[in-house]
Amino acid sequence: MERGSSYPPAREKMVLRTIIADDHPVVLMGTRAALEAAGDIVVVGEAANGDQLVDLLASRPCDVIVTDFSMPGGRHGDGLSLIDLVRRRYPRLPIVVLTMVNNAAVLQTMRVRGALGLCDKRAPLKEVAVAVRHAAAGRPYLSETIRRQFDQAGVHSATDMTRLSAREIEVVRLYVSGMSITQIAERLSRSVKTVSRQKRDAMRKLGIDHDSRLSEYARERGLSS
Repeated sequence: MERGSSYPPAREKMVLRTIIADDHPVVLMGTRAALEAAGDIVVVGEAANGDQLVDLLASRPCDVIVTDFSMPGGRHGDGLSLIDLVRRRYPRLPIVVLTMVNNAAVLQTMRVRGALGLCDKRAPLKEVAVAVRHAAAGRPYLSETIRRQFDQAGVHSATDMTRLSAREIEVVRLYVSGMSITQIAERLSRSVKTVSRQKRDAMRKLGIDHDSRLSEYARERGLSS
C-alpha cells in the first residue's frame, strides 16, 4: 500500500492540518497567516519546492495540501508532474493549487489531474481557507476569477464536475483512463462495491446513463488522458 493511503478523510468541526508550498517566502507567510486566522486550520509544514513538499508528506500527516503550481527546480519538479506524483502516492489527500495561470485549458487540466481546489493568487488570501474547507469536505472550489475564465472559454466541466465529490471525481478520472473497477478499487484501497457505487453516483449526477457516454463525456471535456 502506498504510504499516505491510510490518511483519514478530514471530519467536520475538526482542526484541519494543512501543508503549504510556495517558492516565495512572502506568499508562504501570507498564506500561513490567512489560514491560521481562520481558526479551524493549522499549518503543520511549509515547503519551498516540490522536493520539500514530498519529504514533508512522507513524515507529517495532513488533511489538505495547498501548493503553488510553479516552483521550478528539484527532483520532483512542479506543476502537473508534481500533482501527478502526489495523487499517485496519496490518492485520498485533497490538493488546493495556488496559481497565477489564466489559461482555461491549463487550469482545467489541473483539475482533471487531481487538483480539487484552484485559487487565483490575485484573489484575497482569505479565499484559501474557504478552499481548504471545501477540499477537506470533498467539495471542489474555484476562485470567482477562475470560474469566469472557464465560463468564457466554454469549459462545461467547470460546473459539471462541481456536482461530484472528490472520491467520485477520482473514480471517474481513473475509469476513463482505462482502469477497471477492480483495478481502481485496488489503487484507492476501497472495496469493489464502493467504487462501483461511486461511479454510478457520478454518472447519475452528470446525467449519463451508459459507460460509453461517460467515455464520450471524458473525451469532449478533456478528462481522458
